[in-house]
Amino acid sequence: MKANRRRVVLCAALVLSFGLALAPSASGQSPFSAESVSKLIADAGPQKAAEQVLNDSARLEAVAAGVAGGRPEWLDVGTQLIGVAESYLKDRLAQSFSIVLQREPSAVLARAASGLPLPAVCGYDPFTAAETAPTRRQFDEAVAQRERAVGAVRRAELAAAKDTCLEAVAGLRAAGARQYQP
Repeated sequence: MKANRRRVVLCAALVLSFGLALAPSASGQSPFSAESVSKLIADAGPQKAAEQVLNDSARLEAVAAGVAGGRPEWLDVGTQLIGVAESYLKDRLAQSFSIVLQREPSAVLARAASGLPLPAVCGYDPFTAAETAPTRRQFDEAVAQRERAVGAVRRAELAAAKDTCLEAVAGLRAAGARQYQP
């Protein structure tokens, strides 16, 4: 029951954050759109932009929700930020990319060439923020779903990225075997 309530709260926060990202400002453009964050990156550079995003919780939530939404422009923004991001921002972006990996694995794998750290994304524990630890079965099911999604990618140019990702998933499975009890 607590886990379901936690998921509902997390989903509501993502929806609210994504809604904030889409809300236009007085000038008619959202201050947290993919375009505005791309402009921030272009103007300030990735490192300074990542610092600004990290220090602005509304912007951070909008970026994390945008990336989790999976639109290409947000995935590009996330790829530019995750390589230079620190601490919490890096973790949130890895979490967001891991969410997209479940439904659009090709889109995530394709960004490895642009610097997306696949081991961090593919090896991200889906239960990191859970209030209560999942059962071993729940963990295994989540990892198996990720393996199936990535394993289904057939694009030849993504073969190396796919292999890297599947290695990280195998590492996640091994770590979970020690962490989560049956």
